[in-house]
Amino acid sequence: MGSERTAEKKFTTPRHFLQNTVSHYNYYFNANNKVNTVIDRAKLSQKDDFTKLLSFYPYSLENTITQKQELDSVILKCTAGILLHDLRNDWIDNLYLLIGKAYFFRKDFDSAANTFQFINYNLFPRKKREVDDKVVGTNLSAASSNISIANKEKRNILQKIASLPPSRNDALVWLIRTLTEQDDLGEAASLINTLLYDVNLPKRLKNDLEEVNAYWFFKQGVYDSAAVHLEKALSNAPNKQDLARSEFLLAQLYEMNGKYEKASDYYANAVKHTTDPVMDIFARLSDAKMMRGTGDLKELDNAIDNLAKMGRKDKFDNYRDIIYYSAGQLSLQKPDTSTAIGFFYKSLKYNENNVSYKNKSFLQLGDIAFQRKDYRAAFNWYDSLQTGDTSLIARLAEIQNRRTALSKIVTSLAIIEREDSLQQIAHLSATERETFVKKVLKKLRKEKGLKEEENVASAEPITFNNNNNQPIDLFGGSTKGEWYFYNSAAKSKGLSEFKSKWGNRVNTDNWRRKAAVDRSNAPVLGDIDQKQPQDIGGKKSLQDNNGTNTGDELSMEGLMKNLPLTPEKLGLSDDMISGNLLELGKTYQNDLEDYEMAVGAYEEYLQRYPDKLIDGEVYLGLFYCYTKLGNTTKANYYKNLLNTKFKETKYGKMANNPAALNPKKANPAATKKYEDVYSLFIEGKFDEALAQKKAADSIYGSNFWSPQLLYIEAVYYVKQKSDSQAIATLNNIITLYPKSNLKDRAENLISVVNKRKDIEAYLTSLQITRNEDPVLKPIEDQPTKNKQPVVTAPVNNPAKSKTTTIVSAPIKDTAAKQVAPIVIGNYTLNASASHFILMVLDKVDLMYVNESKTAFERFNRTNFYSTPISIEKETLDGSINLLVFKSFENADAAMAYYDRIRRAAPREVSWLPANKYSFLMITEENLQVLRAAKNIADYKKLLNTVYPGRF
Repeated sequence: MGSERTAEKKFTTPRHFLQNTVSHYNYYFNANNKVNTVIDRAKLSQKDDFTKLLSFYPYSLENTITQKQELDSVILKCTAGILLHDLRNDWIDNLYLLIGKAYFFRKDFDSAANTFQFINYNLFPRKKREVDDKVVGTNLSAASSNISIANKEKRNILQKIASLPPSRNDALVWLIRTLTEQDDLGEAASLINTLLYDVNLPKRLKNDLEEVNAYWFFKQGVYDSAAVHLEKALSNAPNKQDLARSEFLLAQLYEMNGKYEKASDYYANAVKHTTDPVMDIFARLSDAKMMRGTGDLKELDNAIDNLAKMGRKDKFDNYRDIIYYSAGQLSLQKPDTSTAIGFFYKSLKYNENNVSYKNKSFLQLGDIAFQRKDYRAAFNWYDSLQTGDTSLIARLAEIQNRRTALSKIVTSLAIIEREDSLQQIAHLSATERETFVKKVLKKLRKEKGLKEEENVASAEPITFNNNNNQPIDLFGGSTKGEWYFYNSAAKSKGLSEFKSKWGNRVNTDNWRRKAAVDRSNAPVLGDIDQKQPQDIGGKKSLQDNNGTNTGDELSMEGLMKNLPLTPEKLGLSDDMISGNLLELGKTYQNDLEDYEMAVGAYEEYLQRYPDKLIDGEVYLGLFYCYTKLGNTTKANYYKNLLNTKFKETKYGKMANNPAALNPKKANPAATKKYEDVYSLFIEGKFDEALAQKKAADSIYGSNFWSPQLLYIEAVYYVKQKSDSQAIATLNNIITLYPKSNLKDRAENLISVVNKRKDIEAYLTSLQITRNEDPVLKPIEDQPTKNKQPVVTAPVNNPAKSKTTTIVSAPIKDTAAKQVAPIVIGNYTLNASASHFILMVLDKVDLMYVNESKTAFERFNRTNFYSTPISIEKETLDGSINLLVFKSFENADAAMAYYDRIRRAAPREVSWLPANKYSFLMITEENLQVLRAAKNIADYKKLLNTVYPGRF
């Protein structure tokens, strides 16, 4: 191959020309075009959301990696171009650079970094007969301390015309980007700092360096520094659209840092340079937002007018939904909600299939209605949101909660207003009631397309006779042969016969079909906020309780049966109103926390139904809402009523314990009390714990702690062999708390208790022969081969550095390093001696100490099956118990296990509070001293001296 013959043939001018030409046009040209195509396709695949901070690059590596086949083709073509040609031609380094880029866009960062490093080291310009092992990175001169790793690009005119600049310096810039993608930010920063002060770096790469420097800051969220460097790299954009995108991003960065004037300038520049209408719109919108700091409403009005003018231009016809939505957003900043609503309506009107902006308009309209407390309209708008839109993810839970609460409110209001209307009609005199119902019936039948009969009460079905079904004489019996539609008398007669037979019909196709008529009555999008669940005082109030209304029920008898004309029906209607009024107040109070509306519902309830106090629940609601509103006079008034009339009821007790009123917040007093009870259980003071638990239950009732304490109480009964009490307690968990996580554990424990005798008999008769666990020798670390030196530099200013070479230091084995013993008091810390791990349990009952030992033995078998770790139990003093984990080769091995077990403890011994246990590292000699001194605090001082903050 040509590469193999490099050293055999002279590199004459004709050979040089031929090798350059073939390498360039047959290999580099095609491979470079493929790389550019991959980038262009990735740009097309990326959809920017201009409402959020843009990504740094106009394409993502997730999009480039999908074109792996094309990138593999680039690598293959470049490799062939290198192997088949003389390595002395001017395109070899450029081909290597394309290989590195292909690996980068494939996200094979290790291969990309190796390729760029290969270019950096092996393609360093050397003079003839210069040794190959010359170290890259030297002082420019003996008198200078600046380090240079770039090489000068001295090229004659012929080289400038026939070839590209050497790729070694480009490879250094791409190496920075690769290290940044690998999150090796320290190495990247070192290389950036070195190149920033390198006088040999060519001017053509200054912008590229500024770009990767900006990306380095951007990736870490340091947006102020990212903006400074991105501004210097703007001229690096390959076309106007990429320049506009960089300017838009730069404006966003300045906006985030509060530099609104500069942000406004770059938004305006983005408008001038962009070819994307969507970017144009959002740049104008964002530019208008920059006026928020000035308080100049005139500028804001001008921005809104400009957007409205854009909406009327034909070239923005496909983007009118976005334009009007943006204008609505600006109107909200004034704030002018009425104008904003008009713009959002227009956005919906011109929105054809843009689900994201349709949802945004729905959401804004819903929020406006919600703030205005027009909860019906708010429910309609929230209910119109379409699922599957990722832009709603951030507010999805909030929207769902609001929609659920608003659904309850709309339902309750509909029932209350319907029943009020029916009662209002029922209270009319018989004559007035019959006249009113007839009018409603006539209107309903007309809307449904049913025949209007003289005796509408009978509601007889429509019949057909043979005469009516005879063919029509289209000539109207005229002896002159006059066409039917020209005969006025025949048309008048036909119209009257049609009306008498069919009534007034809507002029639509398939008018005989009721479904078509129903569809014609469906509300349009713009009328959604006007929809009401019931037409109060009108026709829909006469529907049945299910809201249905069929043709058979559209009769006087069918409508009159829904009216509460008897005492029984009137009582049921009042019950529906009172129940929904109370539910309405509770929904306002608990779900929406709108205490003013809740007070209105409760007060209306008391005014209409003063005798239905429901054990004081209404008084409790008013007491709580007035307390939240800061009206202490009213709150005390209703609290006094509760204490006077309903002191012994559940609601009376809740009034005297306000913390229990809000179910979303834990009761601090109850929490403290039950934590004390739990500690007593852990410490083995079971009788005292049970007594205090019963006292707490009588005060606080059922609460968050109930299932946990019932379970631990059942465990105590199991220990005492009171199986019947244990099973009864566990059944209470299953019955009272079916959704608790402890339900399954309770069921399992019941099955174990029921089989206690069989299990104990089996374990008693079981004979166990334990085999010694084989001791596995640790595998020694294999010596790592020295990697190729990486060009790097210290992060500090290179001007202060005296280093003449930049070479990565070899990794040394520190495990074998001998550390001198440290002596503090009676304790001596010898890192090379064997160590134990101590679990210190403070005031923990022996039963739970044994449970902890069992839990960690199981943990060791699962996670350290190849390492023999024994656990011994001992008592330090009356309140401190120890679990001793033996043994570890040295301090490093013990510390590794210490980190693992400390992280696992909250999961393995979840029944132990965190303040009941801790872990220490200790040697056999120090443990003997600790047993005698019984002072753990002194030993902790030694550990924290050697390992600050670890113990």
